Amino acid sequence: MQKQEIDPKKLFLIVVLATLFIFAYQAYLILFASQNSQQTQVSQEKKASETLPQLMLGTLREKLKPSNFVNYRSEHFELVLSEEGGRIVSFKDLKYNKELITEEEKKLNFYPLEVFTGDPQIDSVLNSERYQIKIEKNKITLSLAREDWSLIKVLEDKGTYFKVNIKTNNLPDVFVSVGTQVKEDEFYTHSGPVVKLGDKVLRLDIKDIQAKEFITGDVKFAGMESRYYFKGFSGNIPAVGIYKLEDNTTFLLVKVSGELNLYMGAKEYAKLKPLELSDVIDYGTLRLVVKPLFIFMYWIYQYLHSWVFSILALTLLVRILMFPLTYKSTVSMMKLSELAPKMQQLKEKYKNDPVKFQEEMIKLYSEVGFNPASGCLPMLLQIPVFFALYKVLTITVDLQLEGLLWIPSLAEKDPFYVLPILMGLTMIAQQFISPSPEKSQNLIMYISAVIFTFLFANFPSGLVLYWTFNNIISLAQSYIIKKLTTKPQTKHTKGKKK
Repeated sequence: MQKQEIDPKKLFLIVVLATLFIFAYQAYLILFASQNSQQTQVSQEKKASETLPQLMLGTLREKLKPSNFVNYRSEHFELVLSEEGGRIVSFKDLKYNKELITEEEKKLNFYPLEVFTGDPQIDSVLNSERYQIKIEKNKITLSLAREDWSLIKVLEDKGTYFKVNIKTNNLPDVFVSVGTQVKEDEFYTHSGPVVKLGDKVLRLDIKDIQAKEFITGDVKFAGMESRYYFKGFSGNIPAVGIYKLEDNTTFLLVKVSGELNLYMGAKEYAKLKPLELSDVIDYGTLRLVVKPLFIFMYWIYQYLHSWVFSILALTLLVRILMFPLTYKSTVSMMKLSELAPKMQQLKEKYKNDPVKFQEEMIKLYSEVGFNPASGCLPMLLQIPVFFALYKVLTITVDLQLEGLLWIPSLAEKDPFYVLPILMGLTMIAQQFISPSPEKSQNLIMYISAVIFTFLFANFPSGLVLYWTFNNIISLAQSYIIKKLTTKPQTKHTKGKKK
């Protein structure tokens, strides 16, 4: 029985379609699939409503707006604390000029640093009566005392975060409020509660949260996150309470058991890592690729202070690692181009016998060691890197402050679509440098270039910049390989003619 061979043109088409399919599928996962595909270890105990304190929302507290304030400013932050309740009513990240206290918190008069014991009468006093606030250098002390109990909140400024110590006298265990997440353009990233329970990071989808959720166990950190910002505590946390209102506004409280670290600000890796909060950065489903890629790019950025050069360094690294495959693919395509006349002869000779034509074509391909799928392999292998980089560029807060010529921010799309068009042109140029003898294959690649141009139009500019750099370097590699491999052959041919 004769062995059935695969038509090279069909194989080429399958590889291209597979590449586009993987691209589309990954895009679907990033853009539309739920950000919380993992099962959480959230306690489903019916006792949660009894264990967690009442927040007393929907009562007179909304009308008890704070009116007495104390300001505190450091190199990184600017705080406003209210004497009423001893709470943080304004918290501005000075580097990004971002206010982290939300309109929802102001509307409900519910702020970070509020404390709850579970006794409504005591909790009402704790979060509405005036505290004595004392500032000594980098330490803020908020004190409230009654005849039979007292509470002291101590905030020590550590530069990029606050060490929080809540001391109670004759009070039960207390929970302290984180507040709600900062509102911003999510750009398909997680927004809501994030908890590290043991070694597992739980990112809870707000729509899946019940009115109250109760998490117990070895909690390393807990807070509310948005695309670029995090508000939360780390330390010894025995329990976490999550509350969701009817309008999906969500609040988070942590149970106090010793000192806590309070971090409110941008998700900058350099600030988060010393606090063991680097997992606050959402690396996504491709974590194994995204995290090392993120760390490498951040390392380059720290030395060069430019994300443009960091992206260029990554592109060079990827192209160097893929050079053997690029070399083999380019040489193979060049050898195949030399056989174009023979291919045309085979077409004419076996135009009425497609099976025989396919057999002869495969023999011809084997003579030069050509694999029809080799031209697509570099693109196929770069797909994981591409989506990993996509994730990196959508979660890196530093990119907000870096632009490029007419592009105000590498984290956003090119407002004039110049870069996506340039990227598409470089893809077409690649096909001109290393064309396939098969016109149908060239046509497929031209169509792919147009499709990718439209797909990239609304992607972050940093991602389009990477792909454009990649195309330009690939063009240079193909040109050099072509020059180096054709010169000896040309001389040899001339010698024969002589």
